[in-house]
Amino acid sequence: MKWKKTCRTAGLIAVMTFSLVGCNTEASYSPQEIIEQALQESKEPLTYYGEYTLDMGELGGKAQVKEWVKDGNRRMEMTGDNGEHVISVMTDSQVISYDVAENTAYKMAFPQGGLDGLQSPRDQVQLIFKLIKDTHEIKIAGEEKVAGRDTYKIVAKTKKSESLFGDIEVWIDKKTWLTLKTKTDNAGNQMITEFTKMEEGKKIDDQQFTLDLPKDVTIEEISGEDTSESVSLESAKEKLGAFLVVPQENDLTLDKISMAKGLEDRPEYSFDYGLDGQPAFFVTIFKADPSLAEIEPILNEKEMVIRGQKGTVMDDENFRSISWQENGYQYNIVGENPALTLEDLLSYVQQMTFVQ
Repeated sequence: MKWKKTCRTAGLIAVMTFSLVGCNTEASYSPQEIIEQALQESKEPLTYYGEYTLDMGELGGKAQVKEWVKDGNRRMEMTGDNGEHVISVMTDSQVISYDVAENTAYKMAFPQGGLDGLQSPRDQVQLIFKLIKDTHEIKIAGEEKVAGRDTYKIVAKTKKSESLFGDIEVWIDKKTWLTLKTKTDNAGNQMITEFTKMEEGKKIDDQQFTLDLPKDVTIEEISGEDTSESVSLESAKEKLGAFLVVPQENDLTLDKISMAKGLEDRPEYSFDYGLDGQPAFFVTIFKADPSLAEIEPILNEKEMVIRGQKGTVMDDENFRSISWQENGYQYNIVGENPALTLEDLLSYVQQMTFVQ
């Protein structure tokens, strides 16, 4: 699998390859009613064992996945088409991911209950449908069987040729409201997740959610807490030297500067800008790694010359960003105010000057 390229799209893919939990009903529903029904909280947590295929096309190849879910805990075993084998266990306070082939593991601990939001497929699907409700036409496209179970097929078609999420199809289990199949098509990149087995109510031993690692495994501990701290402009200058900032003019204000902890060799700084008292955009800056090849555009990113340098832009109603490298630094600007167009952000980029 092309894991490095896959990581760039992991956040979006995680949202797109969601599952839904809700209440059982035999009534007839409109697409919106099915979505609302599927987003309801279950009275009892869904327990199941499932197997599904994950086909990420050119972005990441194919994988076979086994999944155990019980009482909010989840275990996933993924085997890639090139021999990759990764086992991940998620509980309410910890995530452990073990790469069997590399004999390495990542551990991320959270306060008790700190992973509730991450574990909720309901929250994930709420986000995706909120983001596409104005950009997609959603309709029922029939009823089909997936993994031997009856499902509603819902299709969300983009209203314009370019969209952050592209066309989306989901097959929702009529009984459990679990999404048994998803298909996304974005800028020619097609991704399909499809269950081949789903055993609802299967008895699962709690031992499945304990991962015993080999004694010689290399473990990296990752903090689940906020890893940034507020810093002054002078402090950023000491670490970065000469770098570009957006001038504070025409009611634009630099509201906060923060630095990601634990990155002393190549610290990343975030500059939060406001306009008329509201968040406008933020700029991240860090020293570019010369050993890494240029990153190609993904999803709906487009190549564009930024300040005389090769860069990329993404212009979607729900997400706008600009990325480029200049004088040894990586710059990224991300819009936070939907009223600011890509042209507005590009204008701010052109106004950037070296910090004094």
